[in-house]
Amino acid sequence: MQTDHSPLKEQNHVYYNRRLSLITIPTIEKLRTKNSQEKPKMVPSIRIIGSLNVDMVSVTPRFPEAGETLTSTSFSIHAGGKGANQAVACGRLSRPKPTNTTNTTTTTTTTTITPTISPAHIHVEMLGATGQLDTHFTTLLQPTLHSSGVHTSRIRQIPNAHTGVAVIIVDTSAGGENRILYSPGANYAGMQCAPDVLELSLSLTPAVPDVLVLQAEIPTETVVGILRGVNGWREARAKVEGRGVGMEADVEVVFNPAPAPEGGLPVDVYAAVDHLVMNETECEIMAPAGLVEEGAGQEKETAATSPERRDRIARHFHALGVRHVIVTLGAKGVWYSAGDAGRDVQERGQGEGDAKGGWVRFVGEVPAAKVEKVVDTTAAGDTFVGGYSVQIARWKEARRAAGRGGEQLTVEERQERYGSAMEQAVRWATRASARCVERSGAMDSIPWEDEI
Repeated sequence: MQTDHSPLKEQNHVYYNRRLSLITIPTIEKLRTKNSQEKPKMVPSIRIIGSLNVDMVSVTPRFPEAGETLTSTSFSIHAGGKGANQAVACGRLSRPKPTNTTNTTTTTTTTTITPTISPAHIHVEMLGATGQLDTHFTTLLQPTLHSSGVHTSRIRQIPNAHTGVAVIIVDTSAGGENRILYSPGANYAGMQCAPDVLELSLSLTPAVPDVLVLQAEIPTETVVGILRGVNGWREARAKVEGRGVGMEADVEVVFNPAPAPEGGLPVDVYAAVDHLVMNETECEIMAPAGLVEEGAGQEKETAATSPERRDRIARHFHALGVRHVIVTLGAKGVWYSAGDAGRDVQERGQGEGDAKGGWVRFVGEVPAAKVEKVVDTTAAGDTFVGGYSVQIARWKEARRAAGRGGEQLTVEERQERYGSAMEQAVRWATRASARCVERSGAMDSIPWEDEI
C-alpha cells in the first residue's frame, strides 16, 4: 500500500509549496527575460543530492555464517555513499581521464580543486552532509570528489555528528557479490527536511540544473520534501509562462530508490520524478501492494522473472507521472519503459506516436554488456545511474544547440526521445556499469568517459 500523507507531511507540503512559489516566480520572470535575448551556450549541469559515506571493505572467500568469525583476505577504506558514487560517476563519465589523477585507495591529498573541474565539461555538483567528529571529508571525500570533476560547495559539515559509514563484505566465491551494513551519521543528522536543506536543494542559482539526481540514503521525508518542491516550482513556472514548459527548460529528476522505502512514496510526489531507476528488488518494494492478484496455486510473479510484471508496475508509475521507468536486472541486462505520463494519457490507448493523441510509449530490453571478469559489483548500480544521467544532460544540451531548447516536443520528437534516444542512453550506461564491475572497490572502480 502506498504511504499515507500524515498531517505533518501535509503541513510541510503546503508550507514549502507556498514558500517556493514566493521565491521562485521572480526568478522565473528573470529567466523568461533572459530567454528572449541571445545568450551563449549553456554548460550542461547535474546536481546530485544524497549520501556521503566512508566505505570500509573486507574481501572474503565466502560470507560468514551466523556466529562465525572469518579472517578477511584484504581490508581497505574508500570514499563512498550512493550519492557520492553517483556524483563521481556523473563527473567521470562526462570527461576523459586526466593524466594527473591520484589513486585515493593508497594515498590522500588535501588539494581543493584540480584541472578536472573545467567549465568545458558538464557542471556536476554534490549536495549532502558530512560530520565534523572525524576528518573523512577533508582527507578523503572532498579530494576524491574534486579529482573526479565534482563541485562540493553545497556539502554541509555537521557539528557533533560522524560521517556516514558503510561496512561492506565482498564474497569472491560468489562473483564479487556484496552485503552492506549502513550507519547514516550526518546523512540523517544534516539532511533533515528543514527549510535550509530544501532551499539549498532547490536553489535555482546560478541556473536551473538540467538533471537532479536523488537516492534514498537520506531521510525519506527530505526526499519527499524535495520532490514536492520540484512540483511546486513547475506549477509556478507554468503559471508564469502561461503554458507547460518543454523538457529542456525544466529540471529532469532521476530518482533511484536505494534503499527502497517500504510502501514507496506518497503518490503525489511521483509527478516530479521523470526517471525512476530501480533494480528488481527495489522494483518490488516500490510497487503498491495488490497490483497483481495471484490465483490459487499460481506461482508469484516478480520483476526479476516476469516482463509482464515489470510492465504492470511501469504502467502504474506512468499513470502517476513518471515518464521513464528503468529496471536493472544484473547479469540479465536492463528493461525499460518510456512514454507519456498521466492516467488520462494511458486511457487514450497506445498509439505509438499517433498524431491524433495516442499514448506514445516504447518498451525495450538491453542485454548486459560483456564483462571479462566480475570482480566487485558494489558500485555497478550507482555507475549506471550516473552514466544514464550524463546522457540525459547531453540530450538536453544537443536540443539547445539545435535551437530547440525549452520547446514542447512534437509527436515525432517524443518518439525519438522515448525510442532511440532512450535505448542509446541505457546501452551507454550499461557499458559503463560493465567496466565498473571488472575492478575492485566502489568509487575507485567507476570508469571515465574515454574508458567506455
